[in-house]
Amino acid sequence: MYISIVKNFTNKDIKSLKKSDQNLILNYDQILAKENQLKKSIKKITKQKIKLKNEYEELISERKKISNQVKTIYNKTFTTISVVFDKRWKTYICIFKNSGSQKSLYLGKHDLILETIRQYYRNDEFDNSVDFLKTELKRMLVSIQSKILSITTDNKIIIKKKKLENIIQLYEESGNWDYWSINN
Repeated sequence: MYISIVKNFTNKDIKSLKKSDQNLILNYDQILAKENQLKKSIKKITKQKIKLKNEYEELISERKKISNQVKTIYNKTFTTISVVFDKRWKTYICIFKNSGSQKSLYLGKHDLILETIRQYYRNDEFDNSVDFLKTELKRMLVSIQSKILSITTDNKIIIKKKKLENIIQLYEESGNWDYWSINN
């Protein structure tokens, strides 16, 4: 630990030094005082850091304890939607699944779906690939899920709208088309 040099000097001693030496000693003393102040601050911050780290670890531990319960609630409450393509028949099927049940919905043949939704896209945006159609169909179904499905109290899925035309119409009414182009 460094001690203050200025404390060892009397006013007479300091005045007897050259001005540059006086400034140097005063500067050294100021740096030493600032160093001690920062050292105390670092100790204080280190204690706060340890306290925060312990609090953070407690929160993680608590979250891990209840995460399985939250996952169960999530699975009971939310319905996952998957759109699959059957290569044999060139058809699209939507699968709705939650913790209580699983339902599938026939959406239609590839060519029919292409024909139906092509009008809503500009030619340069439209891609007739399977991946593109699966992505777009899923986007539509997710956004209007509450209008085409109902969930009973025992978590059974009931499909209210079963035709592609009805689904497209509901999506159109929802205003979610972000690339509407009826006039290619």
